[in-house]
Order: sequence, then structure tokens, then C-alpha cells
Amino acid sequence: MARPVGAGKICDTFDCHVRGLMVNVLSEKVAMKKLNLLIVFVLPGLFGLQAQAEPLHPQLSTKHMFIFGAYRQTFDGNIYANRDNLPETKLNIDGLGIDNTETSFMAEYRYRLGNKWMFTFGAYKFDTEGKIEAGRDFNFDGVEFFAGARLDTNVSVDTYIVEALYSVYKSDRAQVLVGGGLHMFDFSVSIKTKVVVGDEELTDSESSDDLLAPLPNLRLQGFYALSPRWALAATIGWLSASYNDYSGSFTYLHARTTYRFTERFGGSIGYQFVDVELDHDKANGEAGVDIQFEGPTVSISYSF
Repeated sequence: MARPVGAGKICDTFDCHVRGLMVNVLSEKVAMKKLNLLIVFVLPGLFGLQAQAEPLHPQLSTKHMFIFGAYRQTFDGNIYANRDNLPETKLNIDGLGIDNTETSFMAEYRYRLGNKWMFTFGAYKFDTEGKIEAGRDFNFDGVEFFAGARLDTNVSVDTYIVEALYSVYKSDRAQVLVGGGLHMFDFSVSIKTKVVVGDEELTDSESSDDLLAPLPNLRLQGFYALSPRWALAATIGWLSASYNDYSGSFTYLHARTTYRFTERFGGSIGYQFVDVELDHDKANGEAGVDIQFEGPTVSISYSF
């Protein structure tokens, strides 16, 4: 029986099956493209998401970092501890015979909270001493010293830092953070005069002064990755402020280059400059320092 012309055709041939399969594949491709467009463009807009490239350097995403270092510091400036009943005297570091180049040490911990916040806790220690014959009369914290006396001087500066930084710019290579913190300076100065009795050297008179002072500080920190291992970093800090009986200013600059030996271990070399000016008004006088530290730095780090 002949099939009428124009009647519904049945695709029982191989060619019809191939055509149907191609139509299905094309339909699936169109659907996948629409789904991809939805994921890439629509969903981030709905949920406020922003696609970011993977950080080039591990430090841009490290949550915990421990840093230990040494600083070869040149130390210069003036110290004083005056009493109301004696003439004001400022003592220069060189005039006390102090070795003005010393190696100091530091330890620091950094914690990254999400993509925006970083908190730093640090401790820095500096200690130096010197021996010299006094070239003039002077007084320190109520004790008078006379020209020709044999002086034995010790200066210790311990610094403790707590700071919070907020990221204002971040990419796969770089980050800029701004914030502030508190620097606690613990200055300790001891001056002794020595006399020789027979074969023994004895202390004739002694004066010491301790100055524990809090100084707030503003910070700007930058980091730029040259490669997955090499990077450049810099930190700038400054503030001038008064607090109760304390007044002073603090300026800080530390530039360095860092290198990652492994995913967790790294190191850095750099140069640091610190200028501290601090005055403390006491009930019976005043004490203070105006000192500068500067020199090369080296450190190792462990992060995870």
C-alpha cells in the first residue's frame, strides 16, 4: 500500500538519528553557556562577590607568621633625668663612652583575620654599655658626678608593640594596609662611678632611672610580590602625642626584601630607622630621651 505524499515521516534511517543527536548536543551546549553566564555574572552580583586571582606570594594569604631577627643598630642621642634642685643637664651618648653600635634582637607574631585585618605583636630588645672618664661635672636623677670620675654606664631599651592594620588595597601581587597601635618603651639607664682601693674596683656612687612610656603610633605598610619567592616590603610609622605626664614623638621606617625558601620558611634583609623623643614630667623634676637607631636588619620567618 503506497504512503501518501506529505504524510508524517518516520526517522527510521541512520541519517535521521544522527541529525536528532546533533540537535540534542547543540541544545545542551546552549544550556551550559547560559548556566556559565549565570554563575560568572549574575550570582556574584546578587551576593556581592568579587572574583580574585590566586595570590602570587604565600605571604598575601598566610594566616599565622612568626618572625625572629637581629638588628645591627647605630645608637645616638641624648638622655636626661633632672631634679628641681639641680641644674638641667643633657647627656650625650658619646660623652658617656657608650659603644654606639650594638646588635639587638626582635620577635614578632602576625595574625591575619580574613582578607582585611592584620594584628601584630612584637618585642624588641637593645642593651649597651660603656666606660669613660667624666670630662665635666654633671648630675643625673639627683646624683652629682664630677670631672675625672670613672664612669660605668648601662643603657637598656626594650620595646613592645601591639598594632591593628586594615587592608585598603589588595591584588594577587600587592597589598597596602593602614592602621595604628601602641608602642611601650622601657628605658633603663644606670650610671656608676668607680674607685680603686688596692687591687679592687669599687662603686663609689650610683644613679639610675627607669622610664616606661606608652606612645600611640599610626602605621602604613606595603607589600609587593616580584615572584612566588621574592618580594619587597616597607613599613612607615609616625605620631606625636601627649598622654598624662608623657609627651613625645615617634618616627619609624623599615624597608626590606624577603625571600621564601619553602612554603612555610622565609627570610629577609633590610634597613631600619627609628627616632624617639620622649619627656616625662615628674613631681620633683623631669626625665627623657631623644635618641635615634638605624642600621641593617636580618630575620627568618615561619608561617602557616
